[in-house]
Amino acid sequence: MQTSETVTEFDGGPAIEPEFKNLYEAFQATVARKGDSLAIKSEDEGVELSWNDLDKRVRKIAGGLNALGVKRGDRVGMLLGSRADFIPIDLAAVSIGALPFSIYQTLSPDQIEYVVEDSGTELVITESAYLPNLLEARKNLPGLKRVVMLDGEGGDMTMDELEAMDPDFDPGPLAAEVELDDPLTLIYTSGTTGPPKGVLLTQGNLMSMLTTVMHSVLEIPDEGRVISWLPAAHIAERGANYYTPVMHGLEVHVCMDPRRIIEFLPKVRPSWFFAVPRIWEKLKAGLETNLASLPEEQREKALAGLNASIQKVRLEQAGEEVPEDLEAAVAAADEALFSNLRIALGFNESLAVSAGAAPTPAEVLEFFHAIGIPVGELWGLSETCGVITINPPKKIKIGTVGPPVPGVEMRVAEDGELMCRSPFVMKEYRNKPEKTAETIVDGWLLTGDIGEIDEEGYVTILDRKKELII
Repeated sequence: MQTSETVTEFDGGPAIEPEFKNLYEAFQATVARKGDSLAIKSEDEGVELSWNDLDKRVRKIAGGLNALGVKRGDRVGMLLGSRADFIPIDLAAVSIGALPFSIYQTLSPDQIEYVVEDSGTELVITESAYLPNLLEARKNLPGLKRVVMLDGEGGDMTMDELEAMDPDFDPGPLAAEVELDDPLTLIYTSGTTGPPKGVLLTQGNLMSMLTTVMHSVLEIPDEGRVISWLPAAHIAERGANYYTPVMHGLEVHVCMDPRRIIEFLPKVRPSWFFAVPRIWEKLKAGLETNLASLPEEQREKALAGLNASIQKVRLEQAGEEVPEDLEAAVAAADEALFSNLRIALGFNESLAVSAGAAPTPAEVLEFFHAIGIPVGELWGLSETCGVITINPPKKIKIGTVGPPVPGVEMRVAEDGELMCRSPFVMKEYRNKPEKTAETIVDGWLLTGDIGEIDEEGYVTILDRKKELII
């Protein structure tokens, strides 16, 4: 039986030291390694970029930003939907030591005004769909000097004009000056109370997290694929579908409309896929509806196979032996039904499938484990680069968010609050020294979540102590 004993401290072990000192250096290594291999594909936009193509685009944009006077430490705002332009724009800003950050597309003019003013950015890149709200916010933003348009008119200049300013620019010398302690991005948390907080993440925060997670937990190969479909202002999108591919050479397939993500999955067949619980719930409901519509004999056979497989999952989760006849029944159901379901859903080539941002019901996780899609919950905050714990794909405990990844130390405070210490922890909240001091105490980040840790380090989230953004 699995232990139910709890501990008050657990150390995930040492982080893996970053091989590169900044994201652009890692990107250049990927370009050298992958060359003409596919980097980004956006079917809806008709865009396909190899790593060499992406490198050329980054240099053009970096040349324009540099010509406009953007320098190391300056902020560059992006108010964009899911599109192929996001990664080259962000990388271009990173390459010259600037600090790119994304603005949620759903923000009101007042909220945009707050984020732009707090960040101190003088330049925002946007598209026509979001221009009206940005222009309304700009009325109260004297410091916002330039609005660059990806499409159409209405800004101060177009992206084409920016890219034509210095198309042969080499950002290498400027990038060489950027160290691990330099800032990489701001993540503005969409807090439920009070104004958003700008989480300042450094190059070292991200380099350490990416190196450690990909090499010690997920182990996604070079030829892997991901789908870019979440808001770029969310740490999950940046971490899973931008920073990870750039550093490790994965293909990025852009889904411009998140409502179409389910139809996108079988087109791409992602190697790693992260989704919030409602996506898994929607997939489960759709499959159950399809099963219910089968002819009676087929339906009964399918449900019997599913029930047998769920029984097997529960025995395995309890650490109990699975009878041979049950193993055989599940194997037969997998060959006859589940393997085809995985192909139809697009998960037949997935090596890691994750859920996060909110608790996923156990029955949903059991269902997907039963059909051979072992969804594992993870837990993280914007303040920790999106990662604190991850369920290892081959050792998932349903009902937990996994153990701390290497590089993370965990503690349970007297009141049950989970605390962590890690090289992944943010530098600060921008312009909020008091809030930073309240959140990071003696090097320990107070997560705001109440939880417990079992003897193997697996963390269970029990409650929320205060406002917390994941």
